[in-house]
Amino acid sequence: MAQAAVISEQGMRGRMEDSHLLRRDLYQAGDLFGGVYDGHSGSYAAEYAADTLHVYFASFLEQGLDPQQAFVRAYEVVDADLAGQSSGSTAVTFYLRERELITANAGDARIVVADSGSVRQISRDHRVDDRGERERVESSGGVVRGAYVMHGGAGLMPTRTLGDAYFEPVGVIATPDTAAEQLRADDRWLVAACDGLFDVMSNQEVAAIVNETDSAREAADALRQETLVHRMGTDNLTVIVVDLTR
Repeated sequence: MAQAAVISEQGMRGRMEDSHLLRRDLYQAGDLFGGVYDGHSGSYAAEYAADTLHVYFASFLEQGLDPQQAFVRAYEVVDADLAGQSSGSTAVTFYLRERELITANAGDARIVVADSGSVRQISRDHRVDDRGERERVESSGGVVRGAYVMHGGAGLMPTRTLGDAYFEPVGVIATPDTAAEQLRADDRWLVAACDGLFDVMSNQEVAAIVNETDSAREAADALRQETLVHRMGTDNLTVIVVDLTR
């Protein structure tokens, strides 16, 4: 059974708006569900997603949907539940059963998988520097200013989120990108984290750090130390690390 660890720290921010979930045996014995939810304009959306998205996901699996379909529906239902309040959250989630990895994300939290010599990004960052995302937003009537989608005087960096009803008229959506693959024999690490990690470290740097460690806990602690102490990252930081060999 894969060994997993999570760290979640406020860092230099005035408040903590991240939430997360790491759950074994969610739908069948031996499976592993993980989610990192990076909130903004308050913590409500992230907390709600951490409390409910996996429940919806398992329910849709029970109804016969495949995991990618179940993720899409779960994201859409959580987003609908969050209508009428002002906060929002990015989300990156994974479902691991045996050696099959299914992922979903909305926003700029990210999943990477590393072996001893390479790293690959499984999720897709949803920001306006992605050409497809920018064109989608602009075709919806959104105005892009710098790194932000603008609506009135307010700006939002991720182009897909849960919640953020105020930005829906300008093309911000909750529909996630999903992926499914069989893990390779030499895959060692899965790292799922908010942009508090990936804004200060490249995928290759993350892989180099975890490959110097011997356990998921040690890897998560090493990423925290590098991000918050050595690189003085200023954002909230939440990281899930899974050792795929154990």
